[in-house]
Amino acid sequence: MNYLAASQRSVLIAGGDSDPNLAALVSAFTARGVFFETLLAGSQTHPRVTWEFDQDALIINGVEKRPDAVFLRYDVFTSLADHRQASAFRALAWFTTISGWALTQPKVRIFNRASAQRITNKLEVLRLAREAGLEIPVTTVTNDHALLSSWVVQRQLIAKPVNGGDYTRELSDIIKTAPHRDGSLAAPSFVQERLVPPEIRIYWIAGQTFAFRVEADALDYRSVADCKVVPIENNTLQPEIFLALGRLMERLEMDFGAADFKACPTTGRLRFLELNNGPMFAAFDNACHGRLTAAMVDFLTAP
Repeated sequence: MNYLAASQRSVLIAGGDSDPNLAALVSAFTARGVFFETLLAGSQTHPRVTWEFDQDALIINGVEKRPDAVFLRYDVFTSLADHRQASAFRALAWFTTISGWALTQPKVRIFNRASAQRITNKLEVLRLAREAGLEIPVTTVTNDHALLSSWVVQRQLIAKPVNGGDYTRELSDIIKTAPHRDGSLAAPSFVQERLVPPEIRIYWIAGQTFAFRVEADALDYRSVADCKVVPIENNTLQPEIFLALGRLMERLEMDFGAADFKACPTTGRLRFLELNNGPMFAAFDNACHGRLTAAMVDFLTAP
C-alpha cells in the first residue's frame, strides 16, 4: 500500500493474491509514487468486505473506501493451484462483488466499462474482426465427425473450443481419440487452417499499441513454459492491422485488450486469431521494461 497526499487520485487493485499480473501493476504504481490500495484474496487470504447499498459505501476491513479508479482481475491462479471448485466459486464471488460496485459508480475509472456487461463471444469477435478489415484464417465451426475426418487427409487443420478454455490442437490428433455418436462430436469447435510463425500479440491500451513476437516450440505457446517474448516495433508489421484493430476495439467498446495473430503459410500475411478483454500481461510487461503497466497507470490515474 502506498500513501501519498490525499489530493492525489487513488486506485484500488483487486483480484487474486498470487496473480503475477497484479504484482506487476503494483510495482508500476509503487515506482510512479501513485496512491493505491489492494484488495487481494486467495486460499489463505480473505479480506473483510461490506457494500452498504443505502449509503453506497464500500467498506474494506472496516474502513470505507472511495477509490477514483479500480483495476480488477478474476483470480484463476488459486483454483489452478489447488484444483478445488470452492476456490473458483470464491473467485467469482469476489469478482462479482467488486465489479458490481465499480460498475455502479459512474465516476470510477475502469477499463472496458462500456463493454463490461457484454459476454465476449469468440465467434462474433472473429466475424467482426473480418468486417473491421482484419484478415482471418479460413474457418468453419462444426461437430460433424465425417466431414472433419475427410478433411484430415486433405488439409493441415487445427481445432479449438468455441468458448476457449483449452489449447489449440492438431485436428488429426483430436479425430483419433474424440468420442462421437451418430456422426457427431459432443460439441462444435473452431476448425481453421494451420497458421505458421511468427506469432504476434498486440496490446491495445486506451489507443496505444504495443506489439510482441512470441517464440515457442509448440502449436499453442500457452502450453509450454519456456516461450520467449520479444517486443517489436509497430512499423515492422502490416500498417493496416493497427487501423483495423482500432475499428474492432471501437465496435466492441473496449479500451483494453490483447489481439493474437499468426501468419498465413502461403502469403506470410498476419491473420487475426482472437481478442482477449482481460489478458495476462506480466511477462510481456517485463519484456518491454514496464511500458504496458506504465500505460495502464496513465489510464487509471487520468482525470
